[in-house]
Amino acid sequence: MIDSSCLFCRKDEHKILVESDNFYARFDNFPATDGHIEVVSKRHVASFFDLSSSETAEAVELLRRAHSIINENFGPDGYTVGINDGEAAGRSIDHLHIHLIPRYWGDVSDPRGGIRQVVPNCYPDAWLPVVSG
Repeated sequence: MIDSSCLFCRKDEHKILVESDNFYARFDNFPATDGHIEVVSKRHVASFFDLSSSETAEAVELLRRAHSIINENFGPDGYTVGINDGEAAGRSIDHLHIHLIPRYWGDVSDPRGGIRQVVPNCYPDAWLPVVSG
């Protein structure tokens, strides 16, 4: 199903970098870093958990292809991969899109904890190594 009021359903309005049968990849309109790509479901579905097993595998394969594009063009030092699944998680468009955000040394002052920093109580200094005795 296509929703004509949905930004991501209007696929023809985007510069598609790479696509598969059920997904396409595009640069984010408001990139967190240089090279920030979104992998978007062609089917109007809100949640990652609404995908079939085969769609999930296809999305991951397209993420790999997008990863290659970013590596070739931007040479990042790492990646953050994320889905804002639900409004409480920060989803602002009710259409599944997976963020592939290239990370660069110095893009934040302390990258430890990575994606955990989206919620309070992220204290990397408090994480002690597990010592087995």
